[in-house]
Amino acid sequence: MSESLLAGKYIERLVALGAAEAVAVDPRAVPTAEWVRWKCQYGCGGYGRRLGCPPHSPTPAQTRALLDGYTLGILAHFSGELRPTGVMVATEREAFLDGHHKAFALGEGPCRLCEACNLERCAHPAQARPSMEACGVDVFATARVAGFPIHTLRERGEAHNLYGLLLLE
Repeated sequence: MSESLLAGKYIERLVALGAAEAVAVDPRAVPTAEWVRWKCQYGCGGYGRRLGCPPHSPTPAQTRALLDGYTLGILAHFSGELRPTGVMVATEREAFLDGHHKAFALGEGPCRLCEACNLERCAHPAQARPSMEACGVDVFATARVAGFPIHTLRERGEAHNLYGLLLLE
């Protein structure tokens, strides 16, 4: 299957599952940086409380190596209340079962599968994925390059945009 047909199939699937929109991106062009994890450490009350969050999540250097090992990424934009991670993992699983053995998804925000993470061994490894930001992905730059809306939230309850990334080969 050509890369454009492959991207189209999973873009359609992500939209069917609730994404507002999705586009193909070159994973090698997705920016990673150390400052992103520093924003988690010095700005998020969940720092260190989940296996998918820093300092337990992959480093920006590890993420860069991961991204460079793929030729196709699909960035999905979600608006409203639907959280991307579950949709991204479901689509990853579908792609894997379709024969794309390297399929891997990154979600958003801290994991919400358990009330409290035991920090030693994930109780839900088939559903848990680290967020892009926890791994050092500059989500703002990635969304903007894709033409998706994103802005700094100024108040609680303000409409927000969330993103997930599906990696395929």
